[in-house]
Amino acid sequence: MFVKLDRRLTRRVFVNLICLVVLLVASAPVALADELAVWNFNDSNLNVDHGNGTLSSSFNAVNILFGAGTTNNARLGDIAGQALSLQGGTGTANNGRHLTFNVSTLGFSDIVVSFATLGTSTGFNSNQFQYSLDGTTFVNFGPPYVPGSAFGAVPLVFSLASIVGVDDNPNAAFRIVFNGASSSTGNNRMDNIVVEGSATTSVPEPMTAILLLSGLSGLYGVRKRRRAAKMTQP
Repeated sequence: MFVKLDRRLTRRVFVNLICLVVLLVASAPVALADELAVWNFNDSNLNVDHGNGTLSSSFNAVNILFGAGTTNNARLGDIAGQALSLQGGTGTANNGRHLTFNVSTLGFSDIVVSFATLGTSTGFNSNQFQYSLDGTTFVNFGPPYVPGSAFGAVPLVFSLASIVGVDDNPNAAFRIVFNGASSSTGNNRMDNIVVEGSATTSVPEPMTAILLLSGLSGLYGVRKRRRAAKMTQP
């Protein structure tokens, strides 16, 4: 009677462990996209709104304004609220000036930067996205871009997955250099700047789970053989 109960209990524990391993493999991927820093400008300032990071500008302070925002590229339930508005300035003095955001990517890879943007007819129409591995020296990434005349539904997306040095880097930084404004009030508006990446989770990879399952199976086999040997002893 006790032998039968012991067998049933052992078999039940083993089956439960198998189910747990299968559930771990099927329930979650190894890597998940995560927002490292988000600026929604709804508080009409340059402070980061979600995550960690710093945003600075070399524009003349009088030409850093805020206007109506959008939900394009918004995250974590952010409303349209406000958007950052950068003007050409007197004598278009802000041509060649930049917006810089420093965001540590420690523990993350496949970094992506995205944002919603628009430009007026006399605003900046030749803007260059850049990245930095040390927070000081910046490198052009892709060709200059021209903002649309409305926020639209599709944000600008810069995937830096091919730039390995940006991964897992506490000194990572990104910059947009603005050019082409032809009037003092011509402007570009930006909203919902997002820096995100992929972080490794604690969920076992499929091969790890298979090895665990094999080990459990081996232990169960050893236990079964030992019990059989005891039952055959005189």
